Amino acid sequence: MYEDLLCVLKPRNELWCKMCLCKIRGNLSPQKNSCDKRKNDLRELKMLQKQENKQHQDLIYKSHCAREEQERKFELDMQTLVKNYDQDMETLNKTQKQQVEKAEQNQTVDMKNAAKRLKMDQEKEYKLFKDQQKQELKLLRQELDLMPKDNKKDAIKKRKDQKEVELQEKERQYLEAQAERQEKHMKQLAEVHRQKVALLESQFLQQKQQLLRGREAAIWEKEKQQLHEKHQLAKSQLKDLFFLKRHQMLTRHQKEVEQMKRSNSAKEDEMQRRHALEKKRLPKIQKSEAKTRAQMFKQSLRLSTVGSPEDDRVKMKQFEENEKKRMKAEQQRQEMKHKKQWEELVFRNESSLRELEQLQAEKRKMLMEQETQKIKELDDQYASELREWKQQLVPRKQKLEEEFQRQKDEQEKFYGTVIITGSEGMPAPRPDSGSFRNKESVKSRHSTVI
Repeated sequence: MYEDLLCVLKPRNELWCKMCLCKIRGNLSPQKNSCDKRKNDLRELKMLQKQENKQHQDLIYKSHCAREEQERKFELDMQTLVKNYDQDMETLNKTQKQQVEKAEQNQTVDMKNAAKRLKMDQEKEYKLFKDQQKQELKLLRQELDLMPKDNKKDAIKKRKDQKEVELQEKERQYLEAQAERQEKHMKQLAEVHRQKVALLESQFLQQKQQLLRGREAAIWEKEKQQLHEKHQLAKSQLKDLFFLKRHQMLTRHQKEVEQMKRSNSAKEDEMQRRHALEKKRLPKIQKSEAKTRAQMFKQSLRLSTVGSPEDDRVKMKQFEENEKKRMKAEQQRQEMKHKKQWEELVFRNESSLRELEQLQAEKRKMLMEQETQKIKELDDQYASELREWKQQLVPRKQKLEEEFQRQKDEQEKFYGTVIITGSEGMPAPRPDSGSFRNKESVKSRHSTVI
């Protein structure tokens, strides 16, 4: 009996081996497809990463070029500003030199003319003085002619000698007084010219210092503007960098979502194909198993000596009905199993997609927070640099004013106390209006910075 059962079961085992072999071969193909898809996804991500690196390098190069261009612009603007003020200073120095030379020439001419006029006046005065002396001698002769003749000769000689000595002394005193007046007059004239030159130098020194104040104020304003422009460029480049990061992140997230959807779709398609194959194979397997079971049941009936042929037919009919019910129940179990597997797969796919989207949202949020933090740090750094720059303005201004005071002291030491503040009504020397900046605009620029 056992040998018969083994003979009956042998074909069934061969059938199961064939079915398992077919199933293994069928499983190898999806695994290969899955591996190929994974390789393709990795290739796409690698190409995307390569593209992102290239975009990042291009942005870094562009930012570097923009910073270099800005530095060149800053240097050129500063050179142009200093050059313009240097030209104004050179024009002012030329004007000062011309006016001082002109004042010296006027002084030389005035001194010559004054000396000539004074000489002519003194010659006239000296002529009148000599005429007066001659008149005195004439009066003396007339007086001597009226004297008595006793001892007249000796008296006349004595009176003449006395008169000559007196007149010589008067002439000497007159010439000394005349020379003293001439020297005093020339000294006064030289002092007046010295005061004029001193006032001229003082006024030019004030204009130079005012021009230098305007120059320094313009430099400080330019430095402040350059600090702001540098900060704005750094801020703009930082925003461009994070914009690129967001764009790359969105592209990468879209690619990840697309790959996950494609993977999920492939899993669903694979499950549908597998379910369809299992659903298609089940009737064949059931039919083969039913045939084998029927043969085994008939064999067992033949081996059994109990029962009549009619009973065997009833049992066989009952067996066939039970087999139909069993096959139907097995089909329902398969359907329920497929449905459960499908629902679990859909749930897993949807959960994976939600988790991926949630993770991507967190990454985007972290990137935005990082951008906000970096911009805040950049603004704080700019505020610190601006505060430090403003603190350095005080000693710079103090040093400039100390240098101006030293120049004034040196000028006063050179000219003494002859420097006056326009009390003689001399107009302040002004170079050409187009040669340097308007004073009011310079003062306004200076007041905005200091």
